[in-house]
Amino acid sequence: MFKKVSRDPVHSEIYLYPLEILVADTKVVQRLRFLSQLAGATMVYPGATHTRFAHSLGTMHIAGIYARNLFDDHSRIRLIRLAALLHDVGHGPFSHQFDDVVFKKYGYEDGHDEFRDRLILEKLPEEMKRVYNTYNSRLKRAVEEDVTKTVGDLPIEEAFQEIAKRVVEIFRGEETGSVDFNVIQGPLGADRLDFLLRDSYHSGVGHFAPMNVDRVLRNSLVRVKDGKEILCYHVKVVDNIYSILFSRFMMYKNVYFHKTSRAADLMIQEMLSYACEILNLEERLKDLDEFLELTDYSILKELEMKGDERVKKLINRFKNRDLWKMVVERPFSAEGFDPSELSLSAAQNLIDRIVENIRSVLESGDVEDEDKKILSDICERKDDYFRIDTPYKLTIFHPDEFLQNNVFLYDPGSDEVLTVDEYVKKYPAYRLMVSNMIQIVRIYVTEDVREILYRYRVVPEDGRRAVTRW
Repeated sequence: MFKKVSRDPVHSEIYLYPLEILVADTKVVQRLRFLSQLAGATMVYPGATHTRFAHSLGTMHIAGIYARNLFDDHSRIRLIRLAALLHDVGHGPFSHQFDDVVFKKYGYEDGHDEFRDRLILEKLPEEMKRVYNTYNSRLKRAVEEDVTKTVGDLPIEEAFQEIAKRVVEIFRGEETGSVDFNVIQGPLGADRLDFLLRDSYHSGVGHFAPMNVDRVLRNSLVRVKDGKEILCYHVKVVDNIYSILFSRFMMYKNVYFHKTSRAADLMIQEMLSYACEILNLEERLKDLDEFLELTDYSILKELEMKGDERVKKLINRFKNRDLWKMVVERPFSAEGFDPSELSLSAAQNLIDRIVENIRSVLESGDVEDEDKKILSDICERKDDYFRIDTPYKLTIFHPDEFLQNNVFLYDPGSDEVLTVDEYVKKYPAYRLMVSNMIQIVRIYVTEDVREILYRYRVVPEDGRRAVTRW
């Protein structure tokens, strides 16, 4: 079959077949070239300037290896690869920061997943038709052949709509833990495997991802449990699975949740908060053509042009890497309940304690006049000075993550399908690999007043330490 090759620093060569070439050429996918994969982390790791477009190609590549190992059906393999290619198209500028601020503000509970489905169903077919009409006769014939093998002998426009429908059905498999969904976005799905390999490579921390991905993919298999297909992994690759999950932990700890990466992320969130009103994002989200014009670059440029001095100052600081500074960091870990229940109240308590300590220092009278002005200003405008950050929860190897996604282990010796928890109970040595959830709470200051805070010892004990301790 006709194919093209994309050279890739992680996977060497990625093949794209006719339907994938067509979908990749649409505006729905090409826009991903202008969305950063790591947003704030680029301020810490200067090589990490790769895009969601490159990640999407890599996800498609790994999903294809998975699917060919599991299935012989051309249609199923092609649709899984297309779904992997399209899995990120619903992201807004700065990706997860857009989720946390804009989608959340306007009530889009499923955020980029909702927009992914809308774009695939409402925009992708017409975009596929537009691109198809620009192709030469050879490439058109190749697309038509691939279409027939994938969805049968349908008129081309009807086929494009059927492909979009079937791809969205794969994503809706998240509700039931379908095999096809887990191949793409399960606990060991292609999405996760590619971003760990790609992000570690471009960040210069490849030693955090010493993963034998090929071995895990080769030892994936489909079994039937309670009359339903499930994705399993041979028990002999449990150690390789642990290696992947530990790599994920190290990447979150050192890259995604790096204190300075998160400072940049928080500043991005504040810029997006301003953008909601200044750029009328609520209305622009209702129009998918308008949404497709939103990129990292466009939203910053528009804000620079239309924002007031406060907004322009924030953007200028971000562009010049004059980032907010962390003054307090606290890890939370608790067995039996979600640590996020404690995190926000704990963070607010920390800020209140800092302000109380400042007031005590001011009342003592033992403060230099210049310092008194700054400390008084912090008390009066604490909401302007302090920002709370509670990143996502993190765990190394939590059995529920597999159980909730309907992913299992398979022991051919006993012909047993096992949950991760059952396997751990059967082989207690692996209990060392299972961890509780950890959540980090951090307090940042928008102006660099760390020196004066530390000089007067107003930061609670251990808050001065500016390194990650978890």
